[in-house]
Amino acid sequence: MLQNEIHRQVRQKTELDTYIGKFLNNRYLIRDLIGKGGMGRVYLAEDVAKGGMAVAVKILSMNLANQQLSQRFAREIFIGAQLGRKSTHIVRVLSYGVTEDKIPYYVMEYLQGKNLKQILKNETLKIPNILEICHQICLGLQCAHQGVSIKGEIFPVIHRDIKPENIFIIEDDSKDRIVKILDFGIAKFLTEGTGITLAESFIGSLPYCSPEHMEGRKLLDVRSDIYSLGVLMFEMLTGKHPFQIKSNSFSDWYQAHRFEMPPMFENIAPQISIPKELKNLVMACLAKEVSDRPQDISQILVVLEQLQRKYNNLISDKQKNIQNQELLHLVPVTSLSEKICLQKSWPKNQPIAPICFSDLLPTPQGSVPTFWAMLAKKEIAKFIDNNNYTEFIFQKNLYPMILWITVLSDAQFQLTRWLSCFLDLKDIKGQKLVQNLVNTGYYHLLFFALEDPTVCVNVITLTLSAFQRQQLLDWLDYSQKVNTISSLNESKTILKTEYEKIKSDILQKLVNKQKQTRFNIKYWLLNLYGHILSLFPRSSLIEEGRTRKVGKTKRKLVRDSSLH
Repeated sequence: MLQNEIHRQVRQKTELDTYIGKFLNNRYLIRDLIGKGGMGRVYLAEDVAKGGMAVAVKILSMNLANQQLSQRFAREIFIGAQLGRKSTHIVRVLSYGVTEDKIPYYVMEYLQGKNLKQILKNETLKIPNILEICHQICLGLQCAHQGVSIKGEIFPVIHRDIKPENIFIIEDDSKDRIVKILDFGIAKFLTEGTGITLAESFIGSLPYCSPEHMEGRKLLDVRSDIYSLGVLMFEMLTGKHPFQIKSNSFSDWYQAHRFEMPPMFENIAPQISIPKELKNLVMACLAKEVSDRPQDISQILVVLEQLQRKYNNLISDKQKNIQNQELLHLVPVTSLSEKICLQKSWPKNQPIAPICFSDLLPTPQGSVPTFWAMLAKKEIAKFIDNNNYTEFIFQKNLYPMILWITVLSDAQFQLTRWLSCFLDLKDIKGQKLVQNLVNTGYYHLLFFALEDPTVCVNVITLTLSAFQRQQLLDWLDYSQKVNTISSLNESKTILKTEYEKIKSDILQKLVNKQKQTRFNIKYWLLNLYGHILSLFPRSSLIEEGRTRKVGKTKRKLVRDSSLH
């Protein structure tokens, strides 16, 4: 009996490790099995084309029997890859293919950390940590729900399988948590692409499925993911699933999701103090009818961000790192170089038209990077002292080039102008511009009016975050080491395409930047006012009339600070 059991275990191990030691596509050397589930197995592999770089390879538990199915798989993986480029909270898909046996696989960035299921098993999360993780999950979902562009058409992406195993958490060098969502598009592909019916096999994780998902509705929308997120949040807050069922059968789970009301938090975890707003949010996400849930992720983000401010947290891991670095980055006095900018004339070799370009400005203090733009006089007036945002786009394995973007908006976001130019990293001028952006951490934006282009009418100074400066430095270093076969024009075309895809994300960053600036100013004013009050001894405010006046002033300031 014992010998038979040993043989059985060895045989199972051999079956599980069929791919270990083999190459996929003559490029990915499979090293070890690191995870498995209903949809397939995940292996640690080496990308020999990238010097043995560690990657994760997921091999699905199915066979691509026909060309139509192969095309469907390629399309879903392509969408997942686009999402990974758009959001840092979605795992990056690097490549895909099929094995000799027509088994589909895809290659992802290799992440070191734990999934949420492992964390919840061994750790009780505090409310600020839960808010932080949920916020990052929502940022990833929001990006997917906004969709990706394929041949000019926007395709919203529903995950369909939000569960703890598909939420991966890593720690960066500063010990901050970064959340990544796994397996976008795969559940949809396995359900719709293979022709599987509800009676044959259900694709999804029953404990986290929405009622309409279990009913087999083909037209699922973002609110299905919101329901799954509600289950996830309930479990994170209480350590327990909202529904306790007798068996793990499909029918029992359906009865619970469709008809059973989730219990009150006080009954499940009376020892945990959960904010009322958070309780209401979770219960709203768990509503049986889709119309009773939050209608999109942005509604959830509003509540989470309000709660995070209450707990003195910044909005997300990445934003926290970048914003802290920006606060610590002291921009040198730029009044001298700005005066030089105002003396500049529009170059004679440039047309009198609404165009823009970059240049290095010589000053007594050294060269300063500048961005020159010609716009209508009325537009320039609306952009001064209002909203702006800087973005850089770069892609490896292309001719090394950066697309430098500056977006301007008026106070009400009714007028927006996009300024962009290319920086050639193989050209000495482009290299110097990038190096100066890294060194100075700022650039001047020179405005010239179409009506009178002879002289610069205004100039503003825009700063880069420490994160952006490091990015530029890394790209500059990479460009000196790589030899590419793609052409300059091909690189420009690809970067322009990527630019169009992420415009909505850049606009959202611009809006978020304005909100954060307003919040910081209001918070600073309140602190300043409190500090001023503390300078006066109480004895100087004993007169009834004066005390009443100060009280009214303070209440007015607090009331004003809550306006948006």
